[in-house]
Amino acid sequence: MDMKKLVMIAAILICTVDIVYSQDAYNNWSKLQSSFVRHIRYPIDLEKASLPSFFTLKVQYNKKAKQYDLEFSDSAHPLMIKEILRIKDKLDFDVVYKDLNIENHDIPIMIPVEIKIARVSYVFSDPKSKVSQDLYNFKGQQALGDFWFYSPLVLMVINN
Repeated sequence: MDMKKLVMIAAILICTVDIVYSQDAYNNWSKLQSSFVRHIRYPIDLEKASLPSFFTLKVQYNKKAKQYDLEFSDSAHPLMIKEILRIKDKLDFDVVYKDLNIENHDIPIMIPVEIKIARVSYVFSDPKSKVSQDLYNFKGQQALGDFWFYSPLVLMVINN
């Protein structure tokens, strides 16, 4: 082999390693996102009413119970709360802390959750809607204190 071919092969190998490494940077988020999409079933009543969901999920590790406690912003529909609680054990929240390089699991993580609907209700589109006002309210109080924001979990529902 001549020198030109060796240099070309070395360049391709270096580029391949860089591509694989950069994909690994998103690996944790993609694990959580894919398990979310795989396990969630959008409540049929919300789909029929053309109501998307947009809320914030506060994730806090409970050392005593050795589990993750979830709190939902006031903009979460009760049917969505029920659905997220149904699948919570199938979502690996450890990857969120790994992704953010947070060793102290005492810090809550805020994860926006958005379920998009192909055809949205006009009522939901109003910027003065209760949903947009309550996105970062928990039990009537605005979220304050130390917490980390994480990339949103998103799902697109095609409705008629």
